[in-house]
Amino acid sequence: EAIRQVKAVVMDKTGTITRGVFSVQQVIPVEGITEDELLTLAAKCEGGSSHPIAQSICSAARERGLEVPRAESVREYSGKGVEADGVLCGNRKLLEEQGITIPELGQSFGTEVLLAREGRYLGCILISDVLKPESKKAIATLKALGLKTAMLTGDAADSAQAVAAETGLDEVHARLLPQEKLSRLQAIREKYGPVMFVGDGINDAPVLAGADVGAAMGSGADAAIEAADVVFMTSSMEAVPQAIAIGRLATRVSRQNVVIAIAIKLAVILLGFAGLANMWAAVFADTGVAMICILNSIRILYKK
Repeated sequence: EAIRQVKAVVMDKTGTITRGVFSVQQVIPVEGITEDELLTLAAKCEGGSSHPIAQSICSAARERGLEVPRAESVREYSGKGVEADGVLCGNRKLLEEQGITIPELGQSFGTEVLLAREGRYLGCILISDVLKPESKKAIATLKALGLKTAMLTGDAADSAQAVAAETGLDEVHARLLPQEKLSRLQAIREKYGPVMFVGDGINDAPVLAGADVGAAMGSGADAAIEAADVVFMTSSMEAVPQAIAIGRLATRVSRQNVVIAIAIKLAVILLGFAGLANMWAAVFADTGVAMICILNSIRILYKK
């Protein structure tokens, strides 16, 4: 019933609309630092993380045959990045909070991983994700169902806008921290009505819990699955419109059953008052109606 009432579907980007398979597209160091040096520093910072972006940086370093030392001290900034042995590695918000000036990088499509040391900007690594092949069709199906679609992501605005343009999303909000995602979700709820949030990451857990219907991809983090109301057994985006269609059909069938049961029982009661109903009519009004409702409900199992 909650799924049937949904008016907007809000999605995370990484691992939901996209595959979550990242690869390093470009390494942009400042003058005086080589690409290999910048990549080595980034891999050192991200060596202990299981995040897809961190894994892509470490993979790129291995592919280049770089020797990456292990960091002695690591401090994590939730939703922003990490600091390892005095090297900051993360998004723009992390560096800006430390008062580090970031030069204009020009037009770039992908997730920015910025590095700095001792208050000095060192460079940027651009990482991009791959769109799931079924995402565009799934979002078109959601819009055909009369639902608004939106994306909340912590990634760079250019990357988010590119994905939104390719898939046809109605709204996109980028560069969001986990708590900011929740406030954006509440704003969308006030604008459209009940919302369904679809995500898979540990940072999505607060939003999943705060949505009217929280849905997690089966391949997602345990925290996301634990916080969700609905868990898809696959990571396919097609499961989202399917779940909404099932919710609408189930609610429709349950209402049909209520109408059928009450109508037949009232009819037999009235016939009983008129002296026209026998014991078999009473049996039909009870057990017979139950069988009719069960058979009507079974139709859901055969719905393609």
